[in-house]
Amino acid sequence: MDKISVIVSVYNIENYIEKCLTSIQEQTYENFEVLIIDDGSKDQSPSKIKPFLNDRRFLYFRKKNGGLSDARNYGMKKASGKYLVFVDGDDFLFPTYLEKLYQTIIEESVSVCVCEFVRDYPDKVKYNAISAQDVTLFRYPAAWNKMYEKALLDQNKIFFPVGKFYEDLEFTSKVLMISNFAIIHEPLYHYFQNGNSIMHTYDERIFHIYDVLDHLVSFAKERDVYEQKKPYLEFAFIYHILIGTMYRASFLKNFRVQMIRDIVKHVEENYPEWYNNEYLQDLPISFRMMLFLIRIRAYLVVRVLFGLFHNFVRL
Repeated sequence: MDKISVIVSVYNIENYIEKCLTSIQEQTYENFEVLIIDDGSKDQSPSKIKPFLNDRRFLYFRKKNGGLSDARNYGMKKASGKYLVFVDGDDFLFPTYLEKLYQTIIEESVSVCVCEFVRDYPDKVKYNAISAQDVTLFRYPAAWNKMYEKALLDQNKIFFPVGKFYEDLEFTSKVLMISNFAIIHEPLYHYFQNGNSIMHTYDERIFHIYDVLDHLVSFAKERDVYEQKKPYLEFAFIYHILIGTMYRASFLKNFRVQMIRDIVKHVEENYPEWYNNEYLQDLPISFRMMLFLIRIRAYLVVRVLFGLFHNFVRL
């Protein structure tokens, strides 16, 4: 049984870290190491972690605060397992998480395994199904519901971009462009819904998406897979910029028609005929209607609708 490295990023999560680490300790698959990367916590997280260090599989590293990407990269450099998984310190695992992802990788002879998950809200739990097309189109790019073959990451020098929003999107999309994957249609990961998380804090950093997606295009071209992956990358530009970034921009005080033009411009510079993408038909009708308005340049209407839309929907 191969060793699995579990990288847990920690920053000021004293109320959640015990549950997270307990869920790892109770895994049915036992040949693992846990690299707990404390990214300079200022609360009682270190004291909550300390009892787990009696288990020799648990290793603790404290470093200067550098952000989530920096913490994960630090853990990847320390990892000695053949396979890697990432767990955010405020999330937790189903008991068979490691076992089922590992078994699937071995049985399917793939480099990456993806599992479905549940979203944990204060008053409910919501099941999140994932299809093969979702994975191929980079629609659920989270790093944490996947197991990766470490050699694939090392050989292609794939790390998380430091100091950027959308670090998971760049990391997992690069991996998926050059690997084969399998999906477990069963929820095995609990994703805690924190309304104060970075992805629910909308400011000018949302425009980091341009750099991230441009990096993906460059990566695909360097690996000679661009033509093969072009429809998927084009969809990523549409989904993550025209829908996701436009929505997040609608929270900004300076969300005006000119900002909408600038957002659309970045997509059209890369994919001038984006509206012909074959995968758009699979989007919800509300998204397709918004994209139609963008295509005909009804930007004032788009501005008003997005302003209304974010009162009802949280991306």
